[in-house]
Amino acid sequence: MSRRWCSSLSSIFFISSQLLPLLDIENRIAGATPETLRVLTWLFGPLELLPNFLSGLICLALFEGAYVTEIVRAGIEAVPKGQWEAARALGLHAGQVMGEVVLPQAVQKMVPALAGQFIALIKDSSLISLISIQELTFTGTELAVSSGRVFEVWLTVAALYFLLCFGLARLFGWLERRLGRYRRR
Repeated sequence: MSRRWCSSLSSIFFISSQLLPLLDIENRIAGATPETLRVLTWLFGPLELLPNFLSGLICLALFEGAYVTEIVRAGIEAVPKGQWEAARALGLHAGQVMGEVVLPQAVQKMVPALAGQFIALIKDSSLISLISIQELTFTGTELAVSSGRVFEVWLTVAALYFLLCFGLARLFGWLERRLGRYRRR
């Protein structure tokens, strides 16, 4: 198991055991109106698994957010200092420098890394099956156990992950090419 996955796994269990009791989710669900319960059930599935879902959501948001923040920071720092200085020399204020000069150049540099991170998020989401969230891996496990068709189920799960990741890779490739066209103008 990679270091990245181990730290994510420990984060999931920490959030489950420490932070969610502070949010008092179970009592909030118990005091909710029937309409609210119907909406929550429709959005998130069985309400007894809602704390697990929120735990996984918070964990993945924090975990992936740290990587995305680093990608954005690196993209902004990759813009040559001469661009910053030229924008200031033209009399642009700090917001204009960032919004009109630096960020358009930084976004072009960030897209490939953000694409990879977004695809990694899809794959990392399989970790949350360990806390009984009904996502693709969890459902595949249940189906393999109940049907006895382990190979067929896991082949299908792998194909679905491949389609998701390949489709996103193609989408981000198109976006990179489109941004590249604007850069050359």
